[in-house]
Amino acid sequence: MKKIILLVGLFVSVSLAQNLDYIETIVDSTDSTIVINMGTDTDEIYSDYSGGNEYRIIGLLFVGTWTNTSLTVKANTTGTGTFYAVKSRDGTALTITMASNTWVYLTPAEFAGLRYMELSGSDEGDTRTLYLIKRQY
Repeated sequence: MKKIILLVGLFVSVSLAQNLDYIETIVDSTDSTIVINMGTDTDEIYSDYSGGNEYRIIGLLFVGTWTNTSLTVKANTTGTGTFYAVKSRDGTALTITMASNTWVYLTPAEFAGLRYMELSGSDEGDTRTLYLIKRQY
């Protein structure tokens, strides 16, 4: 009986982890913005929001030495052109406080509905590595 419970537990753990994506982004030394496309498969985009049709950002991993201490979140509907500041209902801009060699947990509800995002800061001065962690809902 114990073996069956252990196997069921292993299968559940594996299936729950399958909706996480880790995406490595290399940030050039002259980049002051990082554009992120959170879109899913085109067939899914036109579906209603039932399970599995939306990606949300849940974390960022800043590898190496970064000069920025915060990034402003901007968004638009097409992925090109002007990105606009994302603000809460009270007008507060959404920013991500970050540091070198740090994993930053993000609240998925804050990023619901954002397909094209831009993280804005200052030039980094050298090549940096950023991991975007997103989950499919």
